Amino acid sequence: VEPGILVGEVYITHGHKIPKNKEFESAKTVIIGDEHPAIGLTENGVTETYKCFLKGKWKNKTLIVQPSMCQLTIGSDVLKEKPNSPFLTGDLSNFEVFVVADFNEILYFGKIKKL
Repeated sequence: VEPGILVGEVYITHGHKIPKNKEFESAKTVIIGDEHPAIGLTENGVTETYKCFLKGKWKNKTLIVQPSMCQLTIGSDVLKEKPNSPFLTGDLSNFEVFVVADFNEILYFGKIKKL
């Protein structure tokens, strides 16, 4: 069984496996960290990559994917790379992107399909 914890209606788990327990099934929101999303934005031939949170729907739950918290690791570019987490195997185009400007500021970038 995938380890995780239910806090109110939020289930927090690593994200490399889909949990199979009643706590997970009862959760309305799931938070994972396995994927460590980032987005690479290109302008005038220069690409800048930014850590980001993703928020979208997974089955009947809200899914939040956390970026890497490590200063040295940016993460996987969700615009160019295939995700590894089984939570992210479907269409991600409607997931919302929240870029981490620094850990004191989060910027809303809209949906993946608009980037």
